[in-house]
Amino acid sequence: MSNAFKKFDLSGKTALVTAGGTGIGFHLTKALAQAGAKVMIASRREQVLKDAAGRLMQDPLIEQVLYHTVDLTDHGSIKALADHAAAVMGGIDIFVGNAAAVGMEALDNISVDGAERVMQVNFHANVALTKLLLPHMRQQKWGRVMFSSTVGSMLGSPHEGMAIYGASKGALNAFVRTAATETGRDGITVNSMVFGFYVTEMMRDSCAQLDRAQPGAAKAFVDGYASMTAIGRLGECSELEGVIQLLASDAGSYITGSSMMIDGGMSIMLRPNAV
Repeated sequence: MSNAFKKFDLSGKTALVTAGGTGIGFHLTKALAQAGAKVMIASRREQVLKDAAGRLMQDPLIEQVLYHTVDLTDHGSIKALADHAAAVMGGIDIFVGNAAAVGMEALDNISVDGAERVMQVNFHANVALTKLLLPHMRQQKWGRVMFSSTVGSMLGSPHEGMAIYGASKGALNAFVRTAATETGRDGITVNSMVFGFYVTEMMRDSCAQLDRAQPGAAKAFVDGYASMTAIGRLGECSELEGVIQLLASDAGSYITGSSMMIDGGMSIMLRPNAV
């Protein structure tokens, strides 16, 4: 292995990924594990976690994928996750806050409870886990904190009902900039990954529902979003694997306080491409 590739090696590192069992989170987990890290995935659904861990452990490149349930709306559950992960894995070196609640409510109908739930899962839970995992990172003078964000936090969303979701992810983008200034001298980087539109299980299910209601509607939906990108297509989740390996490893040691746009150029488009 060349010295360049060795910088991406995560052997001996531990990672915690929330919502690491499906969609984008599954691929983030796979990339960390294939680079050598021991990974714990966490979400509410134990069977989903168990199935994902089983699938990942079939890969001969992967050493260990553990799982633990968590309710990110419950402070006690959040602390229990952090304590369990630290105890089982000897401390967490890499934290990926990937879980998200959408809670689509039109602006005129936003409820206090709905808004608070979205902010709790998407922002406050990530802050709480960062705080709980930080002492280990500070002690060893090395750590990586990353959050999943969305291009909607930068540009707004074409869909009604996404105001609080976009605001919660925008809060994460702001959080990383200041958090990075408080952790950088301890060898800890803090970044957000700003995603565009990717082909996930959830998107496939949504497209199937669209086509059942109106044949051909799914293609129009996908083509519409593809036209908003410079590349002219939606992203594949596997295309995020190199990004997480960069940000989580020594190869990305000088990247901090960044909201990295990984959106196929959606954020630079002034007009849609012709379909």
